[in-house]
Amino acid sequence: MVIAEHFSIKVIGSFDIIDRNGVSVRPSGRKDCALIAMLAITRTHRQTRSWLQEKLWGDRSPAQGAASLRQSLTTLRGVLNNDVQAIYADRTWVWLDSEFFAFDHIATDAHGEILRGLDLREEGFNEWLRESRAEFSTFENKSSLAEKLAKPGQRWYFMPTDNGNCEHSATISDFVCSSLVESLSVVGLHPVINQRGDASTPPPRATDMVVRAQALRIGSEGALSVAVTNGFGSLQWQVRREVALTNWADVRTAQTEIMQLFQDYAIRTESHSLRGAHWSATANGCQALMGIVLPGSVPLREIVLCSEAAIAEHEKGVYHALLGFAHLLLYGERESLTYLDTEEVMKSFRTALNLSPANGIVQALAGHSYGFLLRDIERNEAMTREAVRLLPSSGVCWTFRATSLVYCGRYAEAVCAANNAVSLTQGTVAQPKAHSTELFARLMAGDTTGAIRAGEISLEAITFRPTIIDLMTAYALEKRTVEGREKLDMLMHREPDLSVELLKSPDYPIVTTPHRAAIVEAAHKLGLT
Repeated sequence: MVIAEHFSIKVIGSFDIIDRNGVSVRPSGRKDCALIAMLAITRTHRQTRSWLQEKLWGDRSPAQGAASLRQSLTTLRGVLNNDVQAIYADRTWVWLDSEFFAFDHIATDAHGEILRGLDLREEGFNEWLRESRAEFSTFENKSSLAEKLAKPGQRWYFMPTDNGNCEHSATISDFVCSSLVESLSVVGLHPVINQRGDASTPPPRATDMVVRAQALRIGSEGALSVAVTNGFGSLQWQVRREVALTNWADVRTAQTEIMQLFQDYAIRTESHSLRGAHWSATANGCQALMGIVLPGSVPLREIVLCSEAAIAEHEKGVYHALLGFAHLLLYGERESLTYLDTEEVMKSFRTALNLSPANGIVQALAGHSYGFLLRDIERNEAMTREAVRLLPSSGVCWTFRATSLVYCGRYAEAVCAANNAVSLTQGTVAQPKAHSTELFARLMAGDTTGAIRAGEISLEAITFRPTIIDLMTAYALEKRTVEGREKLDMLMHREPDLSVELLKSPDYPIVTTPHRAAIVEAAHKLGLT
């Protein structure tokens, strides 16, 4: 039988580790102590190797920092891993098995200074220590660095309103609401859709937010109005913009501005209830998701770091899915030409699905990985179908749904799904990616004219490798050689090793045989050797 709490870790006052016999087993090295202390204070008791290296050996080269971390882990295993395995490490993470530890800082009556006398010369560690001390001292029960009992999650209800005084009011109100829902999805918040007062949806609580959007005709003019109230009906936020309701371009301009203002408001509102580690995790998660839905907006390796930081602060399924997808992008965008550790990538997705099986974004990202990386087309299709069932108003989920249908050869359905994605992402940062997927679907459906239109719209905002290569193919099929060669030159600037033989190779990230054949034919027509 396993006996819990083999060790007590003291971080209040002077740092120490006491074994179950009451004997101090504190390591002699200050950085060894600091490493254990940082894992103890992190809510999940898990940090990445790169984060630990930066905090403890930031003045050394990456290779020297990695070697120092390995040496420190060897020392700590000698202290902790005698009759049990209490500290673990793999190629990405270092973590403590909390089953074998008692932590003094999580007690409700804990108080005092964190890690007194453990200041190091490393500025990264000292900065973290200052922040941890400040966070620990600000909370009333002095247990800030442990997980507190969470209040019920705040829900966002969306109720498009049709007041009947405008011919297109219902359509416009639904359009505005859909874009606002998407704007919350992009920052990692999942609203409750309560369109037309669905009786199956639980009523708002006092702390919930109710968002009402409506199109109004005032005399010969019109206006878009969005108001946010709490569960008691008390107005919290409101914005109104004068528009010509019969002019769709005017409506879109006003809707885009309202969406951006609303997104800022929602982030400010959530930040009041998400303090410390939770808010840090949310911010990093939002940055990682932004890099995925708007390719090129965040460096791919930064997406990896943001995902790892989010997991270290708050272990949620969506953060593991973002980490796995970031590694997938490094491979798909050909920024990482070294061997892809498929098992390590899929481990992230399996963890995500285990933690958050009912999260539509997790289903969409994980489903794409099965299709793109493992060529498991059937599972890809099933998981993206589940994603849009869970989040039917998410343009991001519909984007991945369209891709899965292309992989299945169901091109007409893929075009419809891509159209849904474009419609649902109107006015949001996710729309260029949706247009890129529309390009892919229309190209494979034989609609090269529509593919070019969608691809050029997408390319105005993002320089995504799949967009460039599919647009090149569409131009070649239309015999528009000048434009096709221009896109081929863009591709070769990114990939100097590009050749027809490479495009034919299974190492080049193209999933289906018909898609590969179309690309190879186009490249050959445009003069690629």
